[in-house]
Amino acid sequence: MKIKTLFLRFIAFSIVIFLIWIFLGKLYLYALAYASKYLLLAMGYNVSLITTGDDPYFIYKGIEIGMKDAHLANFNIVPLVSLILAVPEIAFKRRGKMLLIGIISIFLLHLTDFVSHIPMYFDGSEAASQIVAFMAMGEVASAILDMVSACT
Repeated sequence: MKIKTLFLRFIAFSIVIFLIWIFLGKLYLYALAYASKYLLLAMGYNVSLITTGDDPYFIYKGIEIGMKDAHLANFNIVPLVSLILAVPEIAFKRRGKMLLIGIISIFLLHLTDFVSHIPMYFDGSEAASQIVAFMAMGEVASAILDMVSACT
């Protein structure tokens, strides 16, 4: 397949998937919020998750930690799904595995990234600070690796 055709297919799928993501992204955000809450509780951070209103947010030590519009900021699932769907000649079962592994991996990256901010800001944790910095680079690298793996 020519790279131009692949690129055009990727753009077309990206537009469609992004339009879907605008609505489904809220569900993803709530799933991320609930997973974060329970992980933070397991780590000893007594957070409260507030789900009334437009976007969920946490209360920790009397401070609001918002997730406003995070579903639009965490939309790197869109290019992953778009690329997997745009590349032809991938068997249906393999495509499904790629989607499942990719989406779960990105969810876990988002979860780790979000949860690491709490000990970094509230406890000055150097380890959490390192994780946050690594996650910023890791999310970019994972997108590149996803594109490379989908094309091979």
